Amino acid sequence: MVVTAALVVAGGASCLSLRNNNVRSPDAMSGGQSVVYKTESASELKSNRWETAETAFAATDDSSVLTIDHAPRETDSFPMHRAGQRLAFVTERDSALDQNRLENAHAQQIPSQSLPVKEPLTKLVEFDAAPFPYGGGRGSYRDRRVLLHIPKDFDARRPGVMVLFFHGHRATLERDVRDRQEVPAQISASSMNAVLVAPQFAVDAADSSVGRFSQPGAVARFVAEAADKLARLHGDPLTAKTFANMRIIIVGYSGGFLPTAYSLSIGGLAKNRVRGVVLLDGVYGQLDKFATWIEDNPSSFFISSYTHLTKRHNDELEHMLAEHDVPFSRELKPDLGRGGAAFVSADVPHRDYVTHAWVDYPIKDIVSRLGDYQLPTAPNAVAQASARK
Repeated sequence: MVVTAALVVAGGASCLSLRNNNVRSPDAMSGGQSVVYKTESASELKSNRWETAETAFAATDDSSVLTIDHAPRETDSFPMHRAGQRLAFVTERDSALDQNRLENAHAQQIPSQSLPVKEPLTKLVEFDAAPFPYGGGRGSYRDRRVLLHIPKDFDARRPGVMVLFFHGHRATLERDVRDRQEVPAQISASSMNAVLVAPQFAVDAADSSVGRFSQPGAVARFVAEAADKLARLHGDPLTAKTFANMRIIIVGYSGGFLPTAYSLSIGGLAKNRVRGVVLLDGVYGQLDKFATWIEDNPSSFFISSYTHLTKRHNDELEHMLAEHDVPFSRELKPDLGRGGAAFVSADVPHRDYVTHAWVDYPIKDIVSRLGDYQLPTAPNAVAQASARK
């Protein structure tokens, strides 16, 4: 059976084609299977300066098969909002004027009268702009919940950062992201002024489909809704402006590489909104999108930590950067605030990568290297860096 799906970006700028009609066996993987997918640039629409048509094997979580299906379907209508609920469906790239206004807003800290949070706040919340349901999907494709977490001592009066976490295959927000991978706990343990937003993609399924995130501007709409929902969780509606202006770190684990790539390429987030990108054993494809973002955002950081399953594609991405004279390193900086790309090998079990990579609790380690968001009670970045040595 041949499955072909295409997404044409608005304005005819580019075309993404995904196929599974050319499957061959990858290198042996312990207990796992793979399916090949191919990404082709549409040169007749727009030349790709990276000139790549990549073919990547997708190592999968829990011995599952990566499937990608973005075929257009009839879209579900959004439910009616509750009284008083506000949802801003806006794309941050609507115009040059809006772009400049948003960039200026992101550079400002919104004053708030709220005191630091006394206890950690964690909740599963339904979103209208969630990746799913999308296109009439059923079963694993109907969950519109998002895991939100505000740690103890979070201070809306201080600069903060929003961490978007995109899970891999066969995951649920409760069993895996919250409990097994301890992502909210890692955010809290970082001692930084950070919050977590983790959407549910396909529920407990061997699938990396991005759902509504395949639409241009969808990630910006999702983040706009997250600001309102975080303010509700916080308890102070005035903090919605604070959350709306936060810089963003995207963490994609395994199959979460695909929504990460879409977020960077057509997500609609304003220029410089994304402070950093972290791929945890997740470079399985979309190399041109990652390379382009790295080159265009030298003041932001890009980190890829990999096992033998993804080493080949990390090598390819390094080669692409070198050809364009884009610098990178093979070790993490104590302070990630200055940006830069880094590739770090950590050949540990893929399934445990969110809790055991180059260090235990790698998300905590990344967020703790962002000294700009340090809370007054937290150890300074230099002390933390010395403790790691």
